[in-house]
Amino acid sequence: MTRLVLKNIKKKNLYEEIISEIIQYIQEENLKPGDKLPTENEFVEIFQVSKTAIREALSVLVAKGIIEKRSGVGSILKGINGSTFVEPITQKLMMEEQTLKEILEFRRGIEVESAALAAQRATSEQLEAIENAHLELIEVNRNGGIGIEEDYRFHSLIIISSGNSIYETIFDMISPTFLEALKVSKNQSKRLSKSYLEEAHQEHERILKALKKRDAVEVRLAMLDHLEKNEIKIWNNEL
Repeated sequence: MTRLVLKNIKKKNLYEEIISEIIQYIQEENLKPGDKLPTENEFVEIFQVSKTAIREALSVLVAKGIIEKRSGVGSILKGINGSTFVEPITQKLMMEEQTLKEILEFRRGIEVESAALAAQRATSEQLEAIENAHLELIEVNRNGGIGIEEDYRFHSLIIISSGNSIYETIFDMISPTFLEALKVSKNQSKRLSKSYLEEAHQEHERILKALKKRDAVEVRLAMLDHLEKNEIKIWNNEL
């Protein structure tokens, strides 16, 4: 792999700048589908930013379907074309009902406990990243967007902040299916009343407040309530 010569990243819109530099690297190095990207630690050294910021940027690239994370391997380029970096995420996604049911059950299992651990272990920097994802989701929704990437980052950053490497590894393995389930959920919002988004924001806010208070009991309840309400909205509306 050639040595990267990239400019230092400024603190404003940090994850977006990191994403731009990673995309530039992919294009300049003429990487092909299946090629491995630098590790998180290598990116930290290159950009001189925190691992949390790198993970935040990589989570967006996973959400866009540009890269995938493979256990024991790292970040792999999935495939690109002329529109990959400019087109919005596909609006309509078909998913088998049984697969959706299983991923929603899995979310309840991993996210509730991850949130409790994050309440105990998250650094102030990680809490700030989670809050930024929450605020960006609100902004995107107010501007008429669905906010798939922002919602994905909110939940994935909580799992990362649990400090449990096994949770993180398992989540990395199922993140493509997790993302598909999230797309189904978010696309429901276009057919529901405006109050759907407001309720989701309030649920995220309850989770965030519990994390900041380091209240593991409350954050468990808040996350479970959020996920169960989300499931009800999915099953009560035509997929």
